[in-house]
Amino acid sequence: MKKWEMASAKLISDYHDKTGSWLTLGTVESATGGRIADKITNIPGSSNYFKGSIVTYSNDMKMQVAGVKEDTLKLHGAVSLETAKEMAEGGRKLLHVDVCISTTGIAGPDGATPLKPIGLFYMGLSTSADTTHHKFIFRGKREEIKEKAAEAALQILSEHFQKRLDEVIDRPFEVKNVVTCFLEHRNMILILRRSHRVGTYQRAWAGVSGYIETDPLDQAFTEIREETGLFKSSIRLIKQGKPLEVIDRKLNRKWIVHPFLFHVTDPDRIKTDWEHTESKWIKPGDLPKFKTVPGLSNALDNVLD
Repeated sequence: MKKWEMASAKLISDYHDKTGSWLTLGTVESATGGRIADKITNIPGSSNYFKGSIVTYSNDMKMQVAGVKEDTLKLHGAVSLETAKEMAEGGRKLLHVDVCISTTGIAGPDGATPLKPIGLFYMGLSTSADTTHHKFIFRGKREEIKEKAAEAALQILSEHFQKRLDEVIDRPFEVKNVVTCFLEHRNMILILRRSHRVGTYQRAWAGVSGYIETDPLDQAFTEIREETGLFKSSIRLIKQGKPLEVIDRKLNRKWIVHPFLFHVTDPDRIKTDWEHTESKWIKPGDLPKFKTVPGLSNALDNVLD
């Protein structure tokens, strides 16, 4: 039998690699008695995304904990698509997760009715977008039925996570043009540490940078003046490099970086603004020692060649 718990874990991990965010997960179980949660937590690293499980075996627990309406149970019964959906919705809100799956069914050997045979299961899957349901009839003894139900729930989760991952992969990149300016003095390069107040790459090291709103060279002079207080009279352009592409899949963004290298005549005049918390003069070869914004080393190489 396919290990759907492994498949789910890999897809969630892939989603995190693409977006930088974890899809959080929870379960509300009745007839499976926590078996789904057990399988999920058998995978190392599941604490990154699995937040918890609620076993609502009795109708009282379905109402008091998962928030299933009393009228729903009276009209449709505990084993019904309506109950499964309300279990999933209630669990998602209670556990504060992105995705919650629920199971309610008849594992046997008793409890069946003419309209609801042994092996009948309903499962709900709730997200912020919608809540769906699935119906199954499993064959076998009690333990076999519970195991098949747990595996089916994990398969539903895997298919959902695959869909979410496909949506991320298929989404077109947002394209942003930026300047990155390196300031040089006595063969040393100035790098600046971005503050927590900037929109992206907080606390990473960078050059003087900014979105391009005009001619790239004019924008470079503007950013240098705003971020270091240096005017054109205090700097001299050494090289304007060729634009290069930097892909950030977590942000789903393609940066078009326009690199520049300027010589600074009087570094003591530099006064950084709110966008940065500190600055350092370093040898160009030491840049890889720092945690930088994506593509900074390539941009520097572009203007040093």
